[in-house]
Amino acid sequence: MAHDLKQAVQRHTERQSEAAVGVVTPVRGLYLVRRTSPSELEHTVVQPLVCLVLQGCKRVSLGSGTTSYAAGDTMVVTGNMPTVSRISRASVADPYLALAFDLDLSVITDLVVNAPEVHSAPSRQDTREELGDALRRLVLLLDRPESLAVLKDSLVREIHHWLLLGRQGLAIRHLGLPDSHARRIARAAAILRDNYAKPVSIERLAEAAGMSRSGFHQHFRAITSLTPLQFQKQLRLIEARRLIVSSGKILSQVAFEVGYESTSQFSREYTRMYGQPPTRDKRAASARLQTVNAAE
Repeated sequence: MAHDLKQAVQRHTERQSEAAVGVVTPVRGLYLVRRTSPSELEHTVVQPLVCLVLQGCKRVSLGSGTTSYAAGDTMVVTGNMPTVSRISRASVADPYLALAFDLDLSVITDLVVNAPEVHSAPSRQDTREELGDALRRLVLLLDRPESLAVLKDSLVREIHHWLLLGRQGLAIRHLGLPDSHARRIARAAAILRDNYAKPVSIERLAEAAGMSRSGFHQHFRAITSLTPLQFQKQLRLIEARRLIVSSGKILSQVAFEVGYESTSQFSREYTRMYGQPPTRDKRAASARLQTVNAAE
């Protein structure tokens, strides 16, 4: 992997806390990640994205398979999918370094509609080298904000272009077709993400997807591997764990904020997903904070 890209990510993430998901950059959807020790299992429901590992190793379970991604490897996710991941190799001397970039469905649509002769029949080439070079040039421009403002949009389009021509181009193309099942389900998933703490009716989701209730259930599960209720529940519990680890709020307050009316139900479902009760994570987070405060 290009040395200048690793240096840039290292520099921009030096002050990132270990609990942070990633450093937000001025480029919408671009995140930089650094970690100096292996992580615990992390549950999330990812949006369509591309992730490039620069140093270290991460194991990711997506669907029914588990894959390890090491330096130079690229992971492309083409749908709203639940994942379980763990950074398995990282140290102070050789931290885990990576960048993640959320796919922009409007850019995909523009490329597919306005350049159909190029993107209508994905060639499934190995475009990882071209994709990595485009991501590298985008990250390096973070140090040159004036040039970033001028060149950002063209580089974002180039990144999506190489993804459309790559091995997963067909699935990515479906995200850009306004009437595809993938795009319809993405609209419903966006509603659940924005309203994870509130009741959302199936009728509203099906209407947003332009499907019947039964058809919506079928296609939602086929694309995300979850029912809408399971999808929303995972979003709630993921946010709950983030609050427990980072906010210092009491558990009943966390449960209420993510949409639970019963603390006992919250505790049961949290334990089922993470394998241990929220009280244990709360104690561990408090102990880590005390350690940091003592060191400071």
